[in-house]
Amino acid sequence: MLKRLTIATIFLLTVSSVLALGQDLPKPKLALVRVDDAVSSGRRFRMYTIEILNRSEFADELFAPSPDLPPCGRNADSSRTWINIYIDDGTRIYGHCGIRTNAELSSLKFNISADIKQPSRIYIDLVDRREGRVVRSNKVDVEN
Repeated sequence: MLKRLTIATIFLLTVSSVLALGQDLPKPKLALVRVDDAVSSGRRFRMYTIEILNRSEFADELFAPSPDLPPCGRNADSSRTWINIYIDDGTRIYGHCGIRTNAELSSLKFNISADIKQPSRIYIDLVDRREGRVVRSNKVDVEN
């Protein structure tokens, strides 16, 4: 009886894991954390910090190193899921391809030169490269 129960438990855990990975990605709930003015090597820029509020809904497996997928620049061990950041008109302004866990979604940073017009709103796409799925966040006001 115990052997049947153990086999049944393993089967159910395996099926639920497969189903969980096959589910649609949740929509990221994006929020602005802060905007800082900074200077580096004499160049002024604005550093934006954003977070995905519902980051715990994204399995860490989505960010596993994936050397079998195309590299991100020189990073041949980039993550399975990449994050692209866009301004309101659809222009991609930055990306993250080395995220390893959903906890890192609490502090995503990108810079924009202070000499150019700053965005008023941004959004992100999460791109699951293994499954070919893309999910878009809400748009967030970032004007100061």
